[in-house]
Amino acid sequence: MSPRAAPRFFIAESDPPSKQAILDAALTLFVKHGLAGTNVRMIAEAAGYTNPAMFKFFESKDALAVYLFERCYLWLHGQVAAAAARPEFGEALSGVVDAFLAAMDEDLEAVLFVQDTLREQWPRLPASTRRRSILRDLRALAERGLREGAVSGYASPDIPVAALVGVVAQLGRMIYFGEVARPACAHGAELVVALTRLMKG
Repeated sequence: MSPRAAPRFFIAESDPPSKQAILDAALTLFVKHGLAGTNVRMIAEAAGYTNPAMFKFFESKDALAVYLFERCYLWLHGQVAAAAARPEFGEALSGVVDAFLAAMDEDLEAVLFVQDTLREQWPRLPASTRRRSILRDLRALAERGLREGAVSGYASPDIPVAALVGVVAQLGRMIYFGEVARPACAHGAELVVALTRLMKG
């Protein structure tokens, strides 16, 4: 696998070149083939190293997946949480959309990996990481919208949150498959309009 111009956010400059290549290759393969469809041999081959190189850093493919997931999740949470906490609902919603789209433009594979493996990986994370819940932040935003009347027609914040997460996730997949043009940020205004309409029940 040819090296990137700059290391991805989940790769430390202090990581040995073999670890950097393994992390880069693993994320790409996990997104392309799924966790079940990716094996150690594929990761090593794509990274340009032998199988034992991976085991020098990770005891198993699952340990590598958890390591990557936690770093990708914490990065995405950091992008979204600050935007969701903005005081005005409309500004916060726009900020959340912009944060998700900017994350897609920075590293779409990382965003898709979080979205597509959350159910499997979430229980494996340490409690300190699980306390940083993107869904909890979005639920708090939707609750605020309900109180202020910006979100209406729903008995609870759950459906508006599901709508937001689902629409954003599907857009990411469509971009990945080339069905929607890049950059993701170019679709921000239309996405906010669509989500605002959905949240009005």
